[in-house]
Amino acid sequence: MGRYRSTSDLPLPPDWERKAFGAYRYTVLPFAMALVVWPLVLGGVWAVVRDSESVWGVLLGLVLLGPFAATLTGWGWSELPRTAPVAADIRATDAGPALVLPVPRPSSIRSLVAIAFGVALLGAGLWQLIASLNDDWSSGAAFFFLISLPALFAILLGLGTYKPRKVIDNVGILLTPHHITIDYGDGPTTAAWQDISAVGGRSRREEFRFGSATNLISLVTGDADTGYGTIDISHKNLETDPTRVYHLFVFYVRNPGLRSELGTELGLDRFRRAGYAPEQPAAFVDTDPRL
Repeated sequence: MGRYRSTSDLPLPPDWERKAFGAYRYTVLPFAMALVVWPLVLGGVWAVVRDSESVWGVLLGLVLLGPFAATLTGWGWSELPRTAPVAADIRATDAGPALVLPVPRPSSIRSLVAIAFGVALLGAGLWQLIASLNDDWSSGAAFFFLISLPALFAILLGLGTYKPRKVIDNVGILLTPHHITIDYGDGPTTAAWQDISAVGGRSRREEFRFGSATNLISLVTGDADTGYGTIDISHKNLETDPTRVYHLFVFYVRNPGLRSELGTELGLDRFRRAGYAPEQPAAFVDTDPRL
């Protein structure tokens, strides 16, 4: 999701970074590098068209440069500022109707692309090996050996990361009057409202410093006697306004009597109009970076 452009008067959590939702400055490096690499890729394509005898050497270069250029472009595109959508719905569940906040469905596109890429490399290497049998088969064999290593790696990577695409009804954050169920497609995480003792907002920056940070909603469970735990919800795992989601959790933690509206039109309407203005002292907002 890109930079959050507020569609309500709800304040951003104190420890969140606005730039975590995207910033133009983060697009400068990837787009600049992409502008350097794409002409080399297009030049390789033109060289193949002009001189078919150099096709194998050029294709080997494109195998390295093409995915790199596409990755840079995708990185820059993901950092462009965008308006956060306001999306929610009501879904029937075994526990009754629930307010559903959409999350991205696990995609198998990358895995399939990796497998197709590896198969294409193996096919190109095998073709070159067969073509060199009547000439200098040793060079063809060396080419096949070199190209088969990244090909096999790509195929194994694709097979190892492949997951069937979940239908939209099997993923999401489901809120009922009694429970919260979070399912990104890898299996649900469930917590009872009464077990949530605090709601925190914090920002986490990965070791990779050239991209934006990640804003997190932390649901603190347990107590001093049983031990504390946290359930983190990343803003990147939401396909709706993350600031509204944060205030939604704060609102229902401090107003247990209103949880009965979850799964009804009242709860859906409250989310859409951002009706989470404080009515009681604010819930605890965690600022401990160790959580």
